Amino acid sequence: MSLRSVLVFVPAAAAVMTLGGCSSWNPVDQLIYRPDVPQGNLVTKEMVDELEVGMTSAQVQFLLGEPLIRSQFHLNRWDYTYYMNPLKGDIQIRHVTVHFDDSNRLVRIDHGQLPTEQQADRLILKLPTDYVPAKDEIKAKSE
Repeated sequence: MSLRSVLVFVPAAAAVMTLGGCSSWNPVDQLIYRPDVPQGNLVTKEMVDELEVGMTSAQVQFLLGEPLIRSQFHLNRWDYTYYMNPLKGDIQIRHVTVHFDDSNRLVRIDHGQLPTEQQADRLILKLPTDYVPAKDEIKAKSE
């Protein structure tokens, strides 16, 4: 190779590699496995249906598990949040909030649409299901 060829080839190759980094499509992303990321408390419709006003906080914790968030500013409120970031599809976020009175008795349950246990199992296993997330629990991925 002559010096002239090297002086032309090296800057051209550097420019191609530099500009290639600006591309929004990266073939390496297609080859790397990224698992689904479920986080938080998976609360199903059956679990919430078992709750009754007047239950103690210990009974609620037995049915729903340890709450994800116990705020020091809202001692009578427990938040159960489930976050699912699948490889393909939109992010799903579900919230269940339980409220207690001053004697630690359940007074109110706030939640949106929840899957049944069978639907939740099928969602986790990536099998077809009839569960359709509500619009307020879907967050589009920022690509």
